[in-house]
This record gives sequence, C-alpha cells and structure tokens, in this order.
Amino acid sequence: MKKFLMVLCLSLVAVMMVTPASAEELWDYHLRGVDEGLAAGALPPAGFYFINDMYFAPSFKLYGAYDTVNGVPVYKSSEANSNIKLAGFIDVPILVWSSGCKFLGADYGAAIAQPIAFTSLRAIDESTGLAANGNQWGAYNTIIIPAILSWKLCDFRVKGAMQFGLNDGTSSPGDSLAADPTSSLYHLPGAGKLAGKDGHIYAWSSNDNYQFTPNLGLSWLHAGWNISADFFYTWYTKDSDTQYQNGDQFSADYTISYTCGKWTFGLGAEQQNQVQNDQFDAGDGFGYRSQPNTKNSNYTMGPLVGYNFGPCSLMFMYNFALETNNDLGSDWFNLRLVVPLGNPYPIH
Repeated sequence: MKKFLMVLCLSLVAVMMVTPASAEELWDYHLRGVDEGLAAGALPPAGFYFINDMYFAPSFKLYGAYDTVNGVPVYKSSEANSNIKLAGFIDVPILVWSSGCKFLGADYGAAIAQPIAFTSLRAIDESTGLAANGNQWGAYNTIIIPAILSWKLCDFRVKGAMQFGLNDGTSSPGDSLAADPTSSLYHLPGAGKLAGKDGHIYAWSSNDNYQFTPNLGLSWLHAGWNISADFFYTWYTKDSDTQYQNGDQFSADYTISYTCGKWTFGLGAEQQNQVQNDQFDAGDGFGYRSQPNTKNSNYTMGPLVGYNFGPCSLMFMYNFALETNNDLGSDWFNLRLVVPLGNPYPIH
C-alpha cells in the first residue's frame, strides 16, 4: 500500500501543500487541492504577501486492503482498511514576493513555506485486536520556490515554477521516535515505524528525503471568470535510512470560479496519481526493486466561496472524496487567508 499522510508545497496565486501518504514515506509532496480557487497562471501585483492555509481532514481512511475471496486473500486497492484511521490538520504559512521585475518577458516572483502538521493516528493490531493511538505536532520539510515566472497573453496567464523540498523536518521515518522494535505495530504494513515505547503510535511529520517539483499553471481570466489548472510533477530522492524510494507523482488542481463584487463562488477539483511503484532495497544484494501495489491515486471535488475584505481576503473550500486507491482518502476542507504586506522597495 502506498499513501498514508499529507504533504505540501507552494506557488503564489497557486499555493500547494501537504497530503498523507502510506508506505515508508508518510507524506505526498503536494497537498491535494490546496491551489483550488487561485489563478494558477498569475502572479499578484508587485509586493510581499503572507498566505496561510489551514487544511483539515478529520477522517482519513487508508484504501488498499486484502479481502478473502473463496478462501484466498485478494488485494483490492479501493477497499478501505478498517484497522487504520488518521485525522490531519496542516497549517501552511507562506511568504511570497512578486518582484515587479521582468525576466524573459515574464513577471518574476519567489516564495518560501514552512508547513506545520498535527496528526492523530489510530490503528488496531490484528494479532491482538488491541487499538493503539497517538497525537503529534511537528514541522514538515521546508519548501523553497526560488523562481516563479508568469507570462500574460491577452486573457491568458501561463506560469512556470521550480520547487524544492528540503530534508529538514521535525521527525521522519529515519528517526527513532522512541520506537519499540518488539511491537507488532513497529512495521505495520504500509506505515513504517509507528510504535513508541510509551505504548502509543505516531505519524511522523516529515519525509526523510528531498523533493524536486516543476510546476505549470494555466489560467483564463475574463470579466470576473477564473478557469485555471495547476500541474505538478514530483521526484523524490532515496531515503538512506530506510532504503526506500518513493515513486514519481503527478498532481493537478482545477478551478472554475466567478467573482462579483467582493464575493467569489465556484467549483474546485483535484487529482493525484503516482506514475510508478515505490522501490525498496531489502539488503539482500539485489538492490532497489519495485514494490507491487504502491501506485496511488485519488480524486476529490467540491464548492468554494471567497470574500475580499480589502485588502485581506478569505476563501473556504470543501472537497468530497470521489475515488481513492492505495492512499488515504476522505473529505477535506481548507481556509485560506491572503494578506498583502506592501512593497518596501517599489519598482519605478
């Protein structure tokens, strides 16, 4: 099974975030649907901006479980594993700079984000039938976007960006987390090291790898309408502690919205697809080998509503889970605050 927690990233007027995964690496790099409601291809007017996304998924279930058919165990990627439940809250403060300068005919900007995650994990030990649980706060990997370029072509906007996730989170699969290797929950299938010596289990807050994500944003903006698509492709480095290699992932967030006066109404949707299986080096001399049933996918969709207080703005999104395979899946919602900080060095 592959995805088990939540991961992030960012890019202005196209902010990304964190999404639960499941295997040795707990988090997906891009937080599913976090850019819904934004003009994915555009940068804002010159200046500094503070963006804060408060993202909450109260009842994640891990999809990918074995069912018995005619006495034979059969793996079903879209069947929920009733032994594992996760609630996640991710707060993502982001600082964005729109420089007001041009490079290759495009507006230039940059951004940095430091997500913080709270996880509440509950799992049942199948061998004993006993439940274990644990709550944990922690910092995710720092996200740096050194270059955001946005071109304007009549009513169309096209944005390109390169994002980097650092290996500097609070806790990761390579950390001990006071792990108890004698517990049958120590290596719960699809979850890695979870059990602690205090009898609780914990979902760590970061990945033990680096991430590289090119991003393409497209927008059509006309007479209050915003039709946007934000595309991401993520590569992960190997985890040298667990000898695990996360498979490449494609993510996309979509928006159709209309702004009338101070109000914005619309519809958002997201998809996330892992395009290759994970790989693992068992130390048997055969090196890294593909792990079956570790490709994941999920799809959600829902309404959004925003209000511009001038100069600050708020937007609320709610997405319903449509389909999940080998991943954590549930409904989720996000509240985004955008605060202009001004431009202390105006470009004339």
